[in-house]
Amino acid sequence: MKNNQFFSKTALSCSAAFMLLFASCSKETLDEEAIVPSKASSAKVAAFSNGQGTDHGFFTTMYTSSGSSDMTFPYANQYAGNFQINYTNVGDVVGGKGWKPGAARTINYNVGSLTGSYDFVGVYGWTTSPLIEYYVVEKGFIPWNYGGGSSVNNVKSDGHTYNFAKHKQVNQPNITGINGDFWQYIDNWGGQAFNGNKSINMTTHINNWKSKGGQGFGSYDYQVFGLEAFGNKSGSINATVW
Repeated sequence: MKNNQFFSKTALSCSAAFMLLFASCSKETLDEEAIVPSKASSAKVAAFSNGQGTDHGFFTTMYTSSGSSDMTFPYANQYAGNFQINYTNVGDVVGGKGWKPGAARTINYNVGSLTGSYDFVGVYGWTTSPLIEYYVVEKGFIPWNYGGGSSVNNVKSDGHTYNFAKHKQVNQPNITGINGDFWQYIDNWGGQAFNGNKSINMTTHINNWKSKGGQGFGSYDYQVFGLEAFGNKSGSINATVW
């Protein structure tokens, strides 16, 4: 069990390790000209594989269960929201950059490079009271149809159709630091082509979760754009969020 200073492992990943959707992507070149820059003063060179913090005004979070990984900020001088995650043979790695607290905001992002194997690229966050773990899946797939998960409805946003599904986790690790019950809200689409700037209107997703989810939504905890990979995968991502 992790204390609440550390990124709690998504319990879904353990449960779903045997039913992975194996996603891969060829390496792309970082499209620096397409990224909207934010003001930044100095690059942060320290790398970490577990923990939470801040970098150039953004919240950062990273969890690694096994294998090797690190998060760095190679382009943060030019683009404050830039981050890179490298991982090798990980049992589970989850990390990203964003905000604490989250909000019903429009999240802009640019994925400059994505290599190897992964399960999810998109928005990841939590609420409290009630405790909810949520995903907006831009690339890959988060499994939900096991152990009582159910598809709720489809929601159209940013020119795409996402399937909203929910799943109850029972006595599992979470951001409180104490095992407990919580709901997962998962909006799967997964068809994004990473070729320039993209955006996610979180207001559309959150309003649908509030009206259709059955558990409300709660108070915002953190909200990041990032990646998850589990099941001994290796790869890397370099992305910028604003």
